[in-house]
Amino acid sequence: MALPSKKSKIIIIGAGPIGLEAALYALQAGYDVEVLEKGDIADHIRQWGHVRLFSPFYMNHTSLGRQVVESEGRQLPDNQAYLTGREFVDTYLTPLAKSSLLEPHIRTQTEVLAVGRRHILKNEHIGNGHRRKEPFKLLIKKANGEEEYLHADIVIDCTGSYSQPNWLGDGGIPAIGELENRKRIQYWLVDIAGASRNQYLGKTTLLVGGGHSAANTIVAFHSLFQEEPSTRLIWVTRQEGTAPLTPIPEDPLIERDRVVREANALSQHPNVNWLKGTFVEAIQFDETRQQFRVSLRKSGSLQTVTVDHIIANVGYSPDNRLYQELQVHECYASRAPMKLAAALLSEGSSTDCLTQSSKGAEVLKNPEPNFYVLGMKSYGKNTNFLMRVGHEQIRDVFQLITGDDKLDLYEKAEESEKAKVKAKA
Repeated sequence: MALPSKKSKIIIIGAGPIGLEAALYALQAGYDVEVLEKGDIADHIRQWGHVRLFSPFYMNHTSLGRQVVESEGRQLPDNQAYLTGREFVDTYLTPLAKSSLLEPHIRTQTEVLAVGRRHILKNEHIGNGHRRKEPFKLLIKKANGEEEYLHADIVIDCTGSYSQPNWLGDGGIPAIGELENRKRIQYWLVDIAGASRNQYLGKTTLLVGGGHSAANTIVAFHSLFQEEPSTRLIWVTRQEGTAPLTPIPEDPLIERDRVVREANALSQHPNVNWLKGTFVEAIQFDETRQQFRVSLRKSGSLQTVTVDHIIANVGYSPDNRLYQELQVHECYASRAPMKLAAALLSEGSSTDCLTQSSKGAEVLKNPEPNFYVLGMKSYGKNTNFLMRVGHEQIRDVFQLITGDDKLDLYEKAEESEKAKVKAKA
């Protein structure tokens, strides 16, 4: 099998933390690289910039990135610092993207609409090796609205899944009325204690979801309860049990441990009505009152609540329409590329992302030659993704691309840094 040469054109879709690190790795490996970003640098992280990351800074950047940012005269955060999303973007991702090495290779406000193969349909040349002979063909939309075709030898999808929220209805499908009210419901991490404070102060909000996103949301509501006692929260979770979230014993991530403990405690707060084992059945919006009437079902019984806002922290799923004309084998359960999904499913149902690591280069392969999905999107509906795993995926995928299973530019950068420190000593 012929491997791509160093003259090969790599297009990376998405300029988030994994897309930027992948571009840096590709450039250091000697490839022609172009990054296409629908919005601005790290757009998704900017949207939840008020939230503090659960993992310390040393887990969220690479030795290659550190070298580049420091070479531009920028001081990086302490390795043990727990940054907000906004701080992470401002102190690391933006300086990395604006570096003299990366900036010429990034096009923002450029949306990839579809990826296919030149002259080849999805159902053609199955497993015969011919597909790799034709370049990828990408339809893009530029900032001015014009469309254009681009071609590439290798495509790496790092678009994430934050822009694709799940439905809040039972069974993962829309509740009755949810489609009609989609734009009135908040599916993302709202800045409750900051920019959106006045919108929720003194109001009644329905919070749907039992994961860490919902935990962040209820913790943010605490200061509103103190400022305005009429602020109310109805918290609906599928989970039963004595607490909404299950804490990890002796959790090494102190920020995650704090949020889980505070959220569980707040489920018993007098301003909170925690409805466990409950599902959203139907949603109606009263235009006159500007309020929602929501039907909730638990064990066959139905109750109706009236709320001013609905926040649905119910997770996100990959948008696979981008590559629907490529031969990508996807998991029936998680919608992630099959080999990686199978490796994750074989590990069981651990909820601790710290137990995750790269599963090796082979699981990143798709039936479509030279097409890779990295980062959060590669985990599909699985929520255990960690940025550190994405960095390992980048190393692994370039071992595939180069054919060098020993290639590790992170290790080389670390050795170089150690040599500099030793020389100064």
